Amino acid sequence: MYIPSLRLHHYTSGHGLLGIIGSGSIWATKIQYMNDSKEFAHAIELAGISIRRRKAAQSNDQFSAFCDALIEHLERISGMAFYIACFSEVEDSLSQWRGYCPSGFGYSIGFDGDKLREIATPQGFSLRQCIYSRRDQDQAISQWVDATLTSLTSSCPSTEEPRSFCEKIAGVFLAEFIKFAPYMKDNAFSDEREWRLVALIPSTDPRVQLRPGKSMLVPYAPIDLRLSLDSTLLWNILIGPTPHIELAMSSATHLFQKVRPANGIGRSMVPYRDW
Repeated sequence: MYIPSLRLHHYTSGHGLLGIIGSGSIWATKIQYMNDSKEFAHAIELAGISIRRRKAAQSNDQFSAFCDALIEHLERISGMAFYIACFSEVEDSLSQWRGYCPSGFGYSIGFDGDKLREIATPQGFSLRQCIYSRRDQDQAISQWVDATLTSLTSSCPSTEEPRSFCEKIAGVFLAEFIKFAPYMKDNAFSDEREWRLVALIPSTDPRVQLRPGKSMLVPYAPIDLRLSLDSTLLWNILIGPTPHIELAMSSATHLFQKVRPANGIGRSMVPYRDW
């Protein structure tokens, strides 16, 4: 049996599992409606600190103008419409059963990571591993700041005002920033070993829809998984801790009418009980 080199798992409720299998899609949520939105704002804040530090180290007026313009552009993208779907390298995680699944009614859907990337990339999504280490985060931001400021100062015509020039090419350097910033997470969550599908989707895109949240309507965009009985995208389905595991295993076999995970349906071995 073929074993994927990268297996990624999505923790969800029974309702979520049926929704994914029934619709053949997984939902990516707008980042501002996730707890992780604070981490994206933190990445922007760290970049601003890095830029101000470099500005203070120089007395060049043009360089200072570029620093100010770059900070302004970073502040603008804090509201950009990133849509995110989350996965974990960990198949049977106590913290994720607790954090992402209702008591006694959780499931982990395993995916072939390479095939997931192959399917999601044409839909505008990038699949990457989250960055937890503060050192790695600082390094990524520092490299981006240095490369961006060097490019701006070296390519700006002497006859053009820095702010105006920065406005013209903002899309280029911001595209580089968003390659890593939405993947930054606090090191306290490193045991989740998270990967993310991330896309920048404008509000006018017909894929954007609304679902009910706890206290408001939440924007999301479905990612078509192209599921079928012949699909090899699904690796397994794992049933989380439940007081009725035998019945849960028996009912889950009816999913084989729509999908056939390569490694079948299994059960969690985590000794966790809250019922």
